[in-house]
This record gives sequence, C-alpha cells and structure tokens, in this order.
Amino acid sequence: MLVRNRVAGRALRLMPRKPQAAAALEAPPRPDPPMPLRGHATIVRQFERTGPAGLAHAYLFHGPRGVGKTTFARTLALTLHCERPTSFPLGYCGTCAACHRGLAGSSGDTLFVDDAFIASLDPSSERRVSGVNMDAAREVVRLMQLRSYEGGRQVCIIPRFDDITFDYVYNTFLKELEEPDAGKLFLLTSDRPERILPTIRSRTSQIRFAGLTEDEISSALVERYDVAPKRAATLARKAQGSLGDAIAMREEEGETLGEVTRRWALACLRTPRALPPMPPLGKDDPRGALDSILRHARTALRDCMVFAIAGESATFDRDALAEYRSTSAALGPNAAAVAADALALVTEAENIAVTNVSPATVLGWLQIQLRSVALARTADGSRR
Repeated sequence: MLVRNRVAGRALRLMPRKPQAAAALEAPPRPDPPMPLRGHATIVRQFERTGPAGLAHAYLFHGPRGVGKTTFARTLALTLHCERPTSFPLGYCGTCAACHRGLAGSSGDTLFVDDAFIASLDPSSERRVSGVNMDAAREVVRLMQLRSYEGGRQVCIIPRFDDITFDYVYNTFLKELEEPDAGKLFLLTSDRPERILPTIRSRTSQIRFAGLTEDEISSALVERYDVAPKRAATLARKAQGSLGDAIAMREEEGETLGEVTRRWALACLRTPRALPPMPPLGKDDPRGALDSILRHARTALRDCMVFAIAGESATFDRDALAEYRSTSAALGPNAAAVAADALALVTEAENIAVTNVSPATVLGWLQIQLRSVALARTADGSRR
C-alpha cells in the first residue's frame, strides 16, 4: 500500500503490520508529578472565567517548548477529577483518592499519550518511539470511547501532537475531534502548530503559551532546584523563555551539547573550507539529540546575527562573546546577512527532521549548507 508522507511529499510503502505479541501489554511507567506552573496568569484567568462546565471539547496548547503547556494540561486534568479542588483550573488537592490515582499514573479517566504509553503497546519492538503512530492513535480512540471510570469526564493529553508525520494518523483523530462530547476532553500540545493538519486545528480551541520571563525562570531554578541566583540568572537568559531548557542546561556537566553545537555552527561559517566535527547524535535517542542540536544552533546563529548588528548587549549567551566576535570579523560586512541565511537553513533542517530522513543525514545536510552559504557571501565577493 502506498501512502504519501505529509511533510516530504513522497510515496512510501507500508510494510505489513507485525502480529501483536501474545504476552499482556506492559503498563507504561509512572509519570513524575507535574511541576507547579510558572507564569501564564492570563491563561489561568481565562480558564477561571470559563469554569469546568464551560470547557471546550478539545484544546490545542501551542507555543515555545518548555514553557508549561503539558504542565498546564496535566494539572487541569488532575483538578477536573479532584474530589476536593481548592480552585480551578490548577487547584487539585493532591490527597483525595482521585488525586492519588492521577499522580500515580493510574487514573481511569486520564489518558497520557507519551512515549512510554506508545512503547507499551508493543513491548517487543526495539524501535525507538517518537511521535504518535497508527497503533497508538487507534488505541487512544478505543479507550476514549469507553465509559468513564470515575463517572465524570475522560481527559486525553497528547504532548507534541505536531510530531505526527502522516496525514492518515491525524485523520484517525478527526472524528473524535469533530463530534463534541461533554464526557470527553482532548488536550493537545504543540511547539510547531503549523505542522498539524488545518482540519485538525480548526476543530480545537487554540491557546497560545508565550515564553516565560527571565525572572520567572530564574526564580523557579532557585526555589525548586537550589541553583545559585547568579547561575540561575545566566541560565534564564540563555534559555530564551523556556524553563524546560534552563532545567536541562542546569543538569549538563562538562562541555555541554549546546557548547559543542555552537562551536560547530560558528566554525561552519567562520572557516567554511574546513570540516569541523559535528555534534554527537548518540545511539539512544538520535532524533531527540537532533532536535536539541537544531535548537542550540538556532540560538548560536541568532546571537551571531544580533552581535553583528547591535553588538554584545543583544546576545543571549554572553559566555560566547569571543566566538561571536571572531566569527563576525571573519565574515566581515556580510556577517549579519550570512547568519540570517544560516538561520533560514536551520528552519529548513527542522522541517526535514520530522520526516523519515535519518538524523545523521539531516545534520550532514545542514553542515554542507552552512558552509556553502558562508562561501557564497564574502566581503569582496571572492571565495575563501
């Protein structure tokens, strides 16, 4: 059977599905409790005014990664099922039986469709899961058609809904989303909502989550993770509104992936005839590593561009000023234009990354393109 890949526009041949393993499906691991939500006071007030009875049947929470979209969705679900909520939408008590089940990941009325849930559908598979596949989509639809365990509303949370690659997977959800049911609530999150089919987006209420302020991020790092205030302020500036990214940077030891990526991306522009070593993709989760590399490359190239335009005061990563200075000097008057072209290439690489192209191929393609754009734009028009 031939199916068209939505992003790449290529026909792919689907292999016959493997028979389901005879053993019982493994339960997904217990998720960590949601962190306290930071920021987004306007969204909280909007849901306060709406109240539980006025909720839409499906929401698409979209905005930058790591700003609290999934945290809000999980906390909202806990509050809806809580027996003694103190407020709405974020006031679950944490002590009642429904809260205990929800926090343990065993609530009969909350379906959290993360990578662990998807992997549990086929525990014999060695394939690294990324994004909702067809089996997971069918299982979600089946489970959401069952009767509520608690006698209330069933809630389905699907993080990173834009990771879905094929239209036919999206279309599996279409009927569920286009027929509102007071007993069901879908909470979808997305960093890149433009990747989601318009027919799906049009059947949801869309809520945009903006990036957090540096004060909100640094205070969370100090209060919850015991980060020293000065380091917390530095991480908050580098994180560009993403608390999730700030937490990840806090946990990195030695030379971080962000530093390796920055050095690689700038070297591609500064010395394009050389071949700098590429950032490591690793073996465990190469697609996740590629996603991080592309985000770090975007930050470095953005900083390089604004350094060439406005100087060091506009950069996010002040620790890399020497690298921005040397790259800008090597590129000469065209430094800002080269960096802008390079940023556009990162966007193109992000679009390729959601297809079936391997992470190593995407990264190799980007390296060639970055070096090529630097060679094409020199101060005097000659090749270096």
